[in-house]
Amino acid sequence: MRREVIVIPHDMDVWTLARLFTEKEISGAPVVDSHGKLVGVVSQTDIVAHLKEVSRSAFGDSDFYASGEPDDLGASRRPVSARDIMSPRVISATPDAAANELAHILLSQRIHRIIITENGEVRGIVTASDLMKVL
Repeated sequence: MRREVIVIPHDMDVWTLARLFTEKEISGAPVVDSHGKLVGVVSQTDIVAHLKEVSRSAFGDSDFYASGEPDDLGASRRPVSARDIMSPRVISATPDAAANELAHILLSQRIHRIIITENGEVRGIVTASDLMKVL
């Protein structure tokens, strides 16, 4: 388990989120509310799906995907936040979960990361890559 986890505030805008994922070279992260409680998980796939939807609404169903910032696409709308694109369904485990149990969860749920929580707060993260290193 990695104890140093990048946690995303629920109100972080999607453009900042995309930059953060790129800079930190991560593919997903837990989302927390203003009290630090886990409320969801957001991934690169969520960001790409959002960008596809933005380009579809701006340009129709063409294959052109816009790469603009909010000033270019939808500047008049409320900024889209992590809360808007995250999955509220979080697969989590406790800090004492065994590696084989975590591997089973990853495989059976077809997910890439398990958020380690205690009393609703993020304590760590285990990814498929982490388990591959252990195995």
